[in-house]
Amino acid sequence: MRATVLAGLMAGSPHAAAQRTPALFEIEDTDRSFPALLLFPDVAGDFSIMMLCASQIETSGKMKETSCMIRNNGEAVFGDVIQKAAKKARVAPASIDGKEQKVYLQFRVEFIKEGDAKKIRVYANTGDAENVDAYGDDYVAAQRVIGKEPWMKVCPARAQYGLTVRAHVSVEGVGSNVSMQHGFGIVPTGTCQQAIVQTIESSLFTPAMIENEPVPSAYVEPFGN
Repeated sequence: MRATVLAGLMAGSPHAAAQRTPALFEIEDTDRSFPALLLFPDVAGDFSIMMLCASQIETSGKMKETSCMIRNNGEAVFGDVIQKAAKKARVAPASIDGKEQKVYLQFRVEFIKEGDAKKIRVYANTGDAENVDAYGDDYVAAQRVIGKEPWMKVCPARAQYGLTVRAHVSVEGVGSNVSMQHGFGIVPTGTCQQAIVQTIESSLFTPAMIENEPVPSAYVEPFGN
């Protein structure tokens, strides 16, 4: 409730968006930046691989609990490279009103190999079609501040399940219009699903950014275990 009230107060301020800064991969110590620490795996042939990943960014800038979606055995080596880099990397932490915040950062890493040419690109977003259509590939996605997480108290702790939540995040960093899609495993109870909705609606967000300007966006986050 307190977070919801705070979000509402900030939404009423014309300067609210300017006070919310997302976690960013660009840092002054470039040798410790996540993109600089990524190594191209020794994989034969020409290819273009896009990995979808997520990490919890601590207030110190450390990347914690980094994981990537592995769709086939061939992608495992790319996931390993990303996790290894994340363990050593530092990012610029997110902040609200000048105070660093722990956030859930979703990002993509693209590996491209054409002959001897190799390229790695990092995108601070999930590539959601609605957002890409509006802002292109290089926008910074909205990021959710990790707080009390009501859903963790009532949702299944052992049974396997997966839900994908979609919401709208305003330029002020307020989440709304939450919808949910079942992905795998059991279908959680209504109590669990409502707790997930409550988590989104009560969370603080940094808004999506394009060229350092806040913009409204779609926000997608998986929940489950």
